[in-house]
Amino acid sequence: MHYSSIKKHLRPYNIFARRKTTINHAFASAIAPNDEYDEVRVRLALKVLGQDPDDALKCVYCDNFAQTWDHVFGTVKNSHFSGHGHRLGNLVPSCKACNSSKGNKDWKEYLQRKGIASGLTIEEIQIREELIQKYLTAHSYSDSIPEHSADYNRLLEIRDEVLDLLKEADILAARIRDSVLPRD
Repeated sequence: MHYSSIKKHLRPYNIFARRKTTINHAFASAIAPNDEYDEVRVRLALKVLGQDPDDALKCVYCDNFAQTWDHVFGTVKNSHFSGHGHRLGNLVPSCKACNSSKGNKDWKEYLQRKGIASGLTIEEIQIREELIQKYLTAHSYSDSIPEHSADYNRLLEIRDEVLDLLKEADILAARIRDSVLPRD
């Protein structure tokens, strides 16, 4: 760690800016489709991805040990539900660093860029691409979301109300901070 890393802590915290993504993900995840856990299917999916389910899983992007599951297609796009969910074909083992840095980026581009930087050969990257593509369910049900339904529109209204409350909280926090900090 470098001493200058303290800089991000020496400024006011912004609730809205720091949590807008979290809130959008929470609301999208609530309506995202999911598969039921089926050990046989999970083990098969891992084998298709070239993993040994009885061994520690490896990150598909860099070959380090996996600690998380990455959504190949993110659940949120442009602050709204993308149509992709928590489906077996949309989840791959990933290390925390890759999961975080990939974010919503295209998985193929990220795999190629990260894999080469991590020392994977072109052949290893191509094999991973083929394995992910083979098992990946790129199916999206975004066309099935009743965007004009009262329930869906109310869900979005609630999300927007929560985000507006976060903005209001930031204003109040700044006032409180300004009232208790000594003036120069």
